[in-house]
Amino acid sequence: MRHFICALLLLGTSACVAAWGGAYNVALENSRSIVIEYDPAIINIPQILSVAQTHCDKFKRDALLSNTSKGNIGIIVNTYECVSRNI
Repeated sequence: MRHFICALLLLGTSACVAAWGGAYNVALENSRSIVIEYDPAIINIPQILSVAQTHCDKFKRDALLSNTSKGNIGIIVNTYECVSRNI
C-alpha cells in the first residue's frame, strides 16, 4: 500500500511539472501583482520569491507576499503585490 501511495504522489507531481513545463506556473501578472502556482515538493519559497521579485523589478518595485492559498493536489498559490521601493 505504501508503494502505491508513493507512486500516486510521484505521478501527481510529474503531471504538474509536465502541464506547466517547469516547477511553477505564473497564473497572472501585471504591473501591480503576480500570482504563482507551485508545488512545494519541487521548488521552495526563496525560489518563488525570486521569480516574483524579478517580475516586480521590471516596474522598479519590490515583491511583497500578500496572500497564500492551497490549490488542488498540494499546489500552493502565492500572490505577490509589486509595491513601491523604500529607498
